[in-house]
This record gives sequence, C-alpha cells and structure tokens, in this order.
Amino acid sequence: DIASGSGEPALTISEMLGPTGKVTATDLSTGMLKIAEDNANKANKNNLEFKQADVHELPFEDSSYDVVTCRLGVMYFWDCQRALREIGRVLKPGGVASFVAWGDVSQNGLVRSIIGPFANRKELPTPPPSAPHPFRFAKEGSLTAELKSAGFSQVNEQTHIVPCPWPGPPEELLNQVYEIAIPFQPFFNSFDNQDRQQVEQEVIANLNTFYDGINTDPSICIVAAKAVR
Repeated sequence: DIASGSGEPALTISEMLGPTGKVTATDLSTGMLKIAEDNANKANKNNLEFKQADVHELPFEDSSYDVVTCRLGVMYFWDCQRALREIGRVLKPGGVASFVAWGDVSQNGLVRSIIGPFANRKELPTPPPSAPHPFRFAKEGSLTAELKSAGFSQVNEQTHIVPCPWPGPPEELLNQVYEIAIPFQPFFNSFDNQDRQQVEQEVIANLNTFYDGINTDPSICIVAAKAVR
C-alpha cells in the first residue's frame, strides 16, 4: 500500500487477507507510519509490516507483490510516470494496481462546502495540469491515460459519489480538514483572522446541512482505477 498515512486502507486489506496474507504499508513520513503501526497494534494486526518508502524509488525487488494499492496519493506523485513504472516493476506479471483519486469538484459535497466559501472570496492558484495537486485526475479518462502510458493494461476507471461520514459535529470535521489538507494550507493561511472567521461561519453553516446531531455526512466524488501489469 502506497501513501498509507495513518494506516488505511492497509489495515482493512490486512483483515480481508487474513493470516495467510501479508501487507506492506509504506509512506514517505516516518511519523505517519508510526501512527499506522500503533493503530495496527491496537487492532491486533500481525500480518502487516511498515516501511518508509518513496514511490519513485521503491525499496523492493522486482515482481515481489501481487497487488499495489494507493488511496488519495497518486495525485501528488511529482513524477507520475516514474512512480507508476516503479509500481509496475514491483508487481508480479499479471499483478493489479488499484488507485483512488479525487473526482470532479462540482460533485464533491465535502470540498464544495469547505473550499467553496474560501474560493468565493479569493481566487485559488491554478497549478499546471501535469503538476501535483488534489484534482490532477478529476477529469474523466486522465488517470487511465497516465496508467496506459506507464505500460499498464486492462485499465478500468470509474467515478463514484460516496458518503464520507465524520463521527462528530461540523466544527470537528473542519478542524480535521485543516490538519490533513496540506496542499490547501497556504491558501487557508492567506486569510487574515477576521476574514477567516467569517468564512468559517459560512463553512460551518454549509456542513450543518449534513449534520444529524451525531455524524456529519457530506458526499465526496472519487475516481477509482484498476490496472494490470
């Protein structure tokens, strides 16, 4: 699993595989891997290993894995072709690579509710199409083209709108987004305190429409792609 962060989907995959399977969770950040390992220990998972790794230069032998997964990480590969070819290298012949990326912003309730009020007041910087950014593969077919260019075949790309429940009130969800939405942090921080407080009031009002008193449950739009080496 590439860019495992705090442990997902590696933890869930390890449970699906059971004791006869093995999962290697990787991330650039040793700090995040420590959190992932702690979460695995709490869940009594013993079929995982944790490895600090850069997807552009994976520290694994050729043809050593049946499956490679990456959830919400492929958009940030600084050299996507190099990274995808590395993934292909470590896959066994006929092995499968599976990716999830952010989809169309207009269909993403979570992003519209939080980013929208900020973007209505100040224009978001527009990165080049090939540069790493959250919505790099939101356009239909763009991830497929990247995978085929890297030598993958039998690519199956689908777009899904799925619930994204947060077990708490909107204020907690907003704080979580501030913490994990690293690409947007400079944009958020460009607002002075007064303006930011006003924007946050609008954001909370938006998120309240998804709050049932227990969970805040906006939808998200994702692109999922599966390809064969």
